[in-house]
Amino acid sequence: MPKNTELFNPGCPLVAFGTSSDQKEKLGEVLKFGVQCGFRVLNMSDEHNNETSVGMSLKSLITGGFIARQDLFISFKMTKIQNLRQLEEHISKHLTARSLTYFDLFVIENSAFVEENILKIWRTLENLHLSRLLRNIGLSGFPRKQIENILSVAVIKPFAIQDIFNPFSSNNEISQFCQIHDLLLIGMSPLDNLSSKGKLLTNSFVTEIARNHNASPAQTLLAWAIQSQTLPVVQTLNTDHVKENIMLSDLKLSEKEMRDICQLTQTK
Repeated sequence: MPKNTELFNPGCPLVAFGTSSDQKEKLGEVLKFGVQCGFRVLNMSDEHNNETSVGMSLKSLITGGFIARQDLFISFKMTKIQNLRQLEEHISKHLTARSLTYFDLFVIENSAFVEENILKIWRTLENLHLSRLLRNIGLSGFPRKQIENILSVAVIKPFAIQDIFNPFSSNNEISQFCQIHDLLLIGMSPLDNLSSKGKLLTNSFVTEIARNHNASPAQTLLAWAIQSQTLPVVQTLNTDHVKENIMLSDLKLSEKEMRDICQLTQTK
């Protein structure tokens, strides 16, 4: 994995718990359960109005003494804002709503600012990073050329790039780019393709490899994502699946198995 994953605590599972759900009460319960099972990287965004349930769960875990705030790595993606001058105010509101004082990683979506210059936006994020509201900053959904432009002028380079990454939608160009520049690639939708939901989990190649390892198809796909140098973000409200998704430490795919799964890009 990229060197910047050293910021995660030793032994931290390199799979993130996604909180993109409108089922607020259920999400809060499952989030607590996920952290209790071992998830330490939590992925959030402003796309769902679930900040109250998320905040209550985090507050319960931290003030209850189950886990210290510094043992969690919390990523937040902002997808919309009207005015760059209001960015710090919006970030502060999102932090307060989630019972937090800082984000470990703040990711800006490509479509978040319609009329602002991306380099101007990045300078603002760099200043907020220096204020310690944002411990690290990153990008989501940006084309390679724009990422290169940012890297060429950045005082603080992106910590991570967020993009869809699974065998049906693996963005090899961005993946290779991140590896070359030592950027963490956060892989969204690791278990499905948005246009063919569910096919990956029943694909014959995937299920056969899973049987060979006495693992589930979901575990196999997450192992593939991790061995592909990405941090997969997995979302489920099923507690059995939550436990399953974190039990990956002994699952290692062979080079042939990795290639077989990679070839699904051409056979979907």
